[in-house]
Amino acid sequence: MAQSIAGSQVLANQIAVRHPGEENTEKKVDADLDKSIEKNVDAVLVKHKLKRNVKYEVKSGVVTLNGKVGSQSERTRVEQLIAGLPNVRQVVNEVEVMGQKATSSD
Repeated sequence: MAQSIAGSQVLANQIAVRHPGEENTEKKVDADLDKSIEKNVDAVLVKHKLKRNVKYEVKSGVVTLNGKVGSQSERTRVEQLIAGLPNVRQVVNEVEVMGQKATSSD
């Protein structure tokens, strides 16, 4: 429902349930998962020779991509590669195609 209201804006679902007394443990697990996602993202970008042009940030399983690529197909490909990684909940694609304005999808 929130996504239909948001229209063309990016909507990142970052709601989490924290059990009383276990907040620190759960935050550590999230941080560890984010670190493993970062390693996987880095490996994919290196493997596909995208490391120089695409930067990223990971928070609570949401990967935000930034940078510039040469074509729309390359932009779509990097999003699909990252979305297929373990524990990635969502990809926010802010990568720009050189000569075009960036758009976001989920």
